[in-house]
Amino acid sequence: MKTSLRHTNFELQGTLLQDEPLSKHTSFRIGGAARYFVKPKSVEDVSNAIAFAQSQELSWHVLGNGTNILFPDHGFDGVIIHLGPSTDLNQVTIEDDRLYAEAGASLATARHLSEKSGFGAMDFLVGIPATLGGALAMNAGIPEGAIGDLVTSVIALDHNGKLQQLSQAECEFGYRSSRIRREQMVVLAAQLDLTQGVDWDKFALMLRRKQQPNGYSPGCVFKNPSLSPQSAGWLIDKSGLKGYNVGDAQVSCSHANFILNRGQARSADVLALIDIVREKVYKEFNLELNLELEVVLN
Repeated sequence: MKTSLRHTNFELQGTLLQDEPLSKHTSFRIGGAARYFVKPKSVEDVSNAIAFAQSQELSWHVLGNGTNILFPDHGFDGVIIHLGPSTDLNQVTIEDDRLYAEAGASLATARHLSEKSGFGAMDFLVGIPATLGGALAMNAGIPEGAIGDLVTSVIALDHNGKLQQLSQAECEFGYRSSRIRREQMVVLAAQLDLTQGVDWDKFALMLRRKQQPNGYSPGCVFKNPSLSPQSAGWLIDKSGLKGYNVGDAQVSCSHANFILNRGQARSADVLALIDIVREKVYKEFNLELNLELEVVLN
């Protein structure tokens, strides 16, 4: 059964929710309600949701697994397009030495299928709780490698809803960045070359992940600065900020590049804590920390 978006000509095969709390859909458990929350069933649904937002002069944003994002306390007065593992557009297949995955597929699912098929190219992504689309947008990975290294092509919609097929070079992957993220493209699917990469020590990588704190958190908040051999976590730790809190937002005591929601943290608390961390690190080391966390300001 098709759902109309506010009695317009834009119809959906998927699900439309109104005033949906975004705190339910992020690992931070922070964020007010989205005016429209779309769970698309098809590429046409994604395109229609974008067209609807533009026709109503509303902002729109794609949400994957919600593991690297902070929404405002007052919510999002626009359209959220949810492409996650629990929605459609999440298929993963392997043919020969190529993996084809849709945007909503989890990295864990893609990695398990790759491993089961005898390929270890994706092992370094173990423990990263992202969708394929979100991982590509931020070029997720570790210091030794990133998912963009494996990409052969990406199918995406540009900000105007036009279909694009991008080569690896056209994606302009960088450290926690890509053209996809900069231009707010919507990843629909991608093809990865499973013969790329090196032999990874999967168990060492898992141990590294296990050292990260549990709790409501988006993962690493800051990028590692290019002008320092030390990580952002080390700089924050040496600035004496482990355990520092604003309201229920706290710098983790076990990994200083993580900010935890201890229960009732607000977006405003997190942003205030981010400012304190940046100021203190700059004062101590004359280095500016840039965000890895995506902060939505609508």
